[in-house]
Amino acid sequence: MGQYRKVPIPILETARLVLRPYRIEDAPRVQELFPNPNVVRYLASIIPWPYPADGADAYIASILPKIEAQEEYHWAILRRGHEDEGLIGAIGLTPASDTDNRGFWLAEPYWGKGYMSEATTAVNKFAFDVLGMEFLLLNNAEPNLASHRLKEVVGAEIIGVEDQDFVTGRFPKLTAEAWRKHRSG
Repeated sequence: MGQYRKVPIPILETARLVLRPYRIEDAPRVQELFPNPNVVRYLASIIPWPYPADGADAYIASILPKIEAQEEYHWAILRRGHEDEGLIGAIGLTPASDTDNRGFWLAEPYWGKGYMSEATTAVNKFAFDVLGMEFLLLNNAEPNLASHRLKEVVGAEIIGVEDQDFVTGRFPKLTAEAWRKHRSG
């Protein structure tokens, strides 16, 4: 993967969302919302299923050192003005990965409201404008049409299709140039 600037993880804000760094206190809310078959069915098979009772604690504990080392960036997605309800999903950026740079999930009650479009736009802007990444590699399970459409809306291009860990995935390559052209047009 290409070079990127290492910077502390910031809080990102959109019109309706606050993306703040994950913290261990998010684990109970993740454990409540994430282990939903509709939420996890298109995620990488590395996700344990059935999701263990300590899954959220273990996952968040494993990424906090990577966030601190500025190797990965993981945000809790909260609705602006409703931060006290806790996160509604999460989005992560792994700049050094050579297979998948960004992943996300959103709790089912919040689907279809444009929240993930806002979150991915904010994270793309951070990746390109702050970290200086030249492109993003993005996985997408082929049957996950909503995620595929979201990637197309922000300017991603399909560069290949292959089987990966029992999930057929699409791997769009979103270049900084294409993304900036999409944002300005």
